[in-house]
Amino acid sequence: MKLKFFRTAFASLLLSATCFVNVANASLITQWADSVIDYSSEWSSTEWSAAQVLGAPDTFSYGDIATSWAPSSSDGTMEYLTLGFNTAVYANGAMIRETMGNGFVTQIDVLDTLDVLHTVWSGTDTSLAGVPFNFTVNWTQTNYLVKGLKIHVSTDATASWEEIDAVQLSGYTTSVPEPTTLAIFALGIMGLASRRFKK
Repeated sequence: MKLKFFRTAFASLLLSATCFVNVANASLITQWADSVIDYSSEWSSTEWSAAQVLGAPDTFSYGDIATSWAPSSSDGTMEYLTLGFNTAVYANGAMIRETMGNGFVTQIDVLDTLDVLHTVWSGTDTSLAGVPFNFTVNWTQTNYLVKGLKIHVSTDATASWEEIDAVQLSGYTTSVPEPTTLAIFALGIMGLASRRFKK
């Protein structure tokens, strides 16, 4: 019985160690949007267009600047941008760079590789006014690969235009166990060992 127990414990510990190795080897990826999948509106097809959101930030001042996206209406509408990313990841966060009318994001959905949307955040956007602001949201890592983000915008957030310069997605290319999951697993192994030794 003792030999069987030690074999089981060893196998469990090996599995636990493998999980930790996977965590150590996994690298967090942060990437800028590289394609426009869909949008509700844009001020024009060139200046203040949805395509202005792609790539790294290029709007470095606060204000009505053509290198950011702006919807066709400044008030009274609900707008959205759906953006694609080059590498699908198990997503755990996003950053939206707001450069005018800050505080307008109402919801964020992730788009999986089967083209299904999942809401990962909704609430109050607390971005500071008057400066370019990186509104950052984190959520529990998805257990499915994410290839895009849909950002919901209220044009009634401020009296001015609402504008986005760039959007970044973060996540892992391999599924990484959450720290809580690993801790619970380790505690279970310890509990099993304790019970066996008492017997």
